[in-house]
Amino acid sequence: MLKMLNNWSREIGQTQRSKGLFFILERFHLNHRVAFSHSISDEIKELEAQLFGMGARCTLLTVSPENLEERISSRNPNEWEGKTMQEKKLACELLLDQQQEYRSQAENSIIPTIEINTDNKDWNSYAKQIYLFN
Repeated sequence: MLKMLNNWSREIGQTQRSKGLFFILERFHLNHRVAFSHSISDEIKELEAQLFGMGARCTLLTVSPENLEERISSRNPNEWEGKTMQEKKLACELLLDQQQEYRSQAENSIIPTIEINTDNKDWNSYAKQIYLFN
């Protein structure tokens, strides 16, 4: 579907990014690379090449280690009530490991990637950075 829309926009002369196809795929590209990191298949490489050809960009949102516990527990506060310090520590370590794996896969990808630290929770600024990322 994206390829069809992209081809159609080019056929009608919309070659500038600001006037062409704009799409967001949440938790898509890097998730596939991480899930299949032990054997990046030709299918994933081909999908990546097609996305690249359509001008895809990747944004990796991260949190600093010192802010992880607060951020994790703020997502679903009720879920974290009664959790031990050890459980919270393990959850933070897991998220740190996952962030590093996403970074590694972004470096191995042909899709240009911007990493944005979201410690300040300045969502409007992050949205602007993503929109302006070339």
